[in-house]
Amino acid sequence: MQLAKRIELLVGPYDRYERHLVVSRLLRKALGAAQAGVRVLDVGGRSALLEQFTPYRVISINTDGTSDLRGSGNALPFKDNSFAAAVSMDTLEHLPKEVRLPFIRECLRVARRCTIIAAPLGSEGHREYEQRLDRLYRSVHGEPHLYLREHLLHGLPELDELEGYVRQLQVRSAKMVFAGDYVWQANAFESAIRARSKPKWVRRLLSLYIMTLSAALFHRVRLQERSSPTTNRFYLLLVK
Repeated sequence: MQLAKRIELLVGPYDRYERHLVVSRLLRKALGAAQAGVRVLDVGGRSALLEQFTPYRVISINTDGTSDLRGSGNALPFKDNSFAAAVSMDTLEHLPKEVRLPFIRECLRVARRCTIIAAPLGSEGHREYEQRLDRLYRSVHGEPHLYLREHLLHGLPELDELEGYVRQLQVRSAKMVFAGDYVWQANAFESAIRARSKPKWVRRLLSLYIMTLSAALFHRVRLQERSSPTTNRFYLLLVK
């Protein structure tokens, strides 16, 4: 990665940096050196985003038009084994539980080598904090936050739920790693919500302060083999 591009990514939000960096590292371990014809499908991703972190050709698909292709991850318009790998970041938590396993199976279907699923990890503390954020956001804005609403409606994927999916999938191996801390990340979001009630000049200063503290530059990405009570995200690598 070029130095200028790395600096640009580091001054961006940690949350976005972490998930794309970790997925890129997992892809490199699974696929090896970049070769002609090695393509990765980013299900639910945005155009050219993952490609900034990885040497592989990435094609993104989602339903909102911010991707290379428009389509649903529940019925991908590709033949079996069309891509070396398929990845999906922060999509599973927006799906009802009954379609999560079929969604993962669909990602596996179009991947020759592996599939990586990443999403916020459900825990009692994580759920309670998001419920509090939801109440605060509604009280300030008068309407629900789209992502929070779907998190609470469908529930964040929990560890036993994910382990149950793995048992039902016919894969050669499965490995899960964890990263992030939902407490400080949710604290930053809470501060941004509360800033709305401040005078305009104060809002601008607070926004700059929150953006600075949330930059990837100030938070090291640490992968863990086990989840902790404040784990924010899981990464599930499924090798066919």
